[in-house]
Amino acid sequence: MIDNPFDPSDLIALVYDENNYERGISLNQLRAMGFGRAIGVSFASEAWEALRKSRPHIMFVEWTEGRDVLDFVRRVRLSEDLPNRALSIFMLTRNGAKTEVEAARRAGVDAYLRKPISARALQQRVKAVIAHPQPFVVTASYVGPCRRRKRADFNYRGPLRRLDDEAPAPQVTGDDEELEVKGELARARVAALEAAAEALTAGDTLAARAVFHAVQNLADVAEFIGDPALALGAHEMGRYLQAQGATERLDPQVVRTHVAALHQLVHLPHALCEQRQRVAESLKRMVDKKLGGARAA
Repeated sequence: MIDNPFDPSDLIALVYDENNYERGISLNQLRAMGFGRAIGVSFASEAWEALRKSRPHIMFVEWTEGRDVLDFVRRVRLSEDLPNRALSIFMLTRNGAKTEVEAARRAGVDAYLRKPISARALQQRVKAVIAHPQPFVVTASYVGPCRRRKRADFNYRGPLRRLDDEAPAPQVTGDDEELEVKGELARARVAALEAAAEALTAGDTLAARAVFHAVQNLADVAEFIGDPALALGAHEMGRYLQAQGATERLDPQVVRTHVAALHQLVHLPHALCEQRQRVAESLKRMVDKKLGGARAA
């Protein structure tokens, strides 16, 4: 089955950018993508008027130093007078600081695009947002596209919490006695891994093999008891060990940090599946970073 091609011919786009040259580039890209109408404005008053009268489906806002465009975005989201405060909003910037991305998200921006951006990449992002819009959330602390992950998060306590949050089903199943047995199996394997890692030194081939063997045993147990978070954590440690080998590149401190996180994971109750999954995912990020740095070196 072939997907329908992206056709924005019935859509109106608004570009709010004080820089005439940059605004022209964005307008040309949108017209080339096939938007039925692309409107360019330089000032907030013009942007507001266009939002009110032209009713665009999508808006691009340039964020440059000295301009607090987030206030404008918040004003749009909070307005009860605009005909479409839920329109898709893209923030364009040459910066990409994590703090700015988070600030834009909390203001109600749908996507944060770092310039320069190719026409193809722009089309892909625009298509993704338009084809799969997030639910529009209106709460006392936030108004805008849903910022939450698709996966339920009963343990979330941040400002974007919703009343309809539900507790996710535990990943490891069984009655209390079964869960205790499964937990004991996992903790025993992690204890064996801790003992092996404690003796590890850089370049020690025998110790490295012992650690890898202990990780394999832990991964087997994780699969046996049906614990995907533990399986992911063990797999990522095995991936690091295999990539570095029993060489000087294998950092004992990285291994012990990984083991400490696995220790934390197996001592978290199975009901806290979100926290357990976050621990495993943090280990994956750490391994990705370490191996990425090793390849760059």
